[in-house]
Amino acid sequence: MKKMKNLFAVLMALVICVMLVGCGSSSGKVKVGILFTASHDALSKAKEGFVEALAEKGYTEDKVEFVVRNPEGDLTVMGNEATTLVRSCDLVLGIGTPAAKALQNARDAEKIDLPILFTAVTDPVGEQLIADVNKPVDITGTNDMNPVVEQVNLIKELLPNVKKIGVIYNISESNSKVQSDMVEAEAAKSDIEVVVKTVAAATEISAMVTTLTVTEKVELIYIPTDNLLAANMPAVDMVAAEQKVPVICGEAGMVEAGGTLTYSIDYKALGVLTGEMAAKILDGTPVSEVPSTSVDASGCVVVVNEANLTKIGLELPQSIKDKLNK
Repeated sequence: MKKMKNLFAVLMALVICVMLVGCGSSSGKVKVGILFTASHDALSKAKEGFVEALAEKGYTEDKVEFVVRNPEGDLTVMGNEATTLVRSCDLVLGIGTPAAKALQNARDAEKIDLPILFTAVTDPVGEQLIADVNKPVDITGTNDMNPVVEQVNLIKELLPNVKKIGVIYNISESNSKVQSDMVEAEAAKSDIEVVVKTVAAATEISAMVTTLTVTEKVELIYIPTDNLLAANMPAVDMVAAEQKVPVICGEAGMVEAGGTLTYSIDYKALGVLTGEMAAKILDGTPVSEVPSTSVDASGCVVVVNEANLTKIGLELPQSIKDKLNK
């Protein structure tokens, strides 16, 4: 009986060892999982800043193994990838709201005690990732709420007599609706009519932009920091530019991909903030002591697509040109 007990103890020890090895890197490095929502410039810059900040804090490539997954917006694949990452990593990062939610759901389902970080999430409280940005529990990170008020002011500077604008976003992205509602509220203060249209797939974008520009005859289109639209800005540009309608976007990468103008936060700087938070957590600071944060307004810049301006035949007013030089 004693031999059986000893054998059982040895077997249990082996099982525990296997479990521990499975939760970390076989190379002895810290294993950090990164889950993208989809491919587009802003999210890539956030990841770049995250990795650079970790390296700056001592978590260089010889000490960290990054496991990066990008399901390109496929929610089923995203859920599967999230489960794989929470089972095998020491810390995980969700870039974009769907990715962050997938990691949260996977960790809760697996009942694993694992720190989760998010970045490029517009409304982490509304999405129930955290209850209080100043008092996180086991998830924290950085939000990318863009300066909507300043962007609407930019619209009024660009088109001083504007009376009707359009907004388009993906119906599945609740963060985009938050921004759309903010645009409507701010535009109403200047008696600007807002026509809101939504899409459910990339194939619907061109037709909906046509509806806004040709049928509704909007003078300008606003697009929030929407992952689907960000990944398909050429489809917007193809129609809007033909109709000579400017497009104000939520962030710089969208402007560079086919928009006209924006007042944008710096997504690489956002990633750097997130990486610094990750370093604190890996150094032993509890997640609950790392408040959620964001880049403040001083970190925002005006970004313009000169080629798009030429296509639509629009000249920037001097007040906006002055902002470009700051």
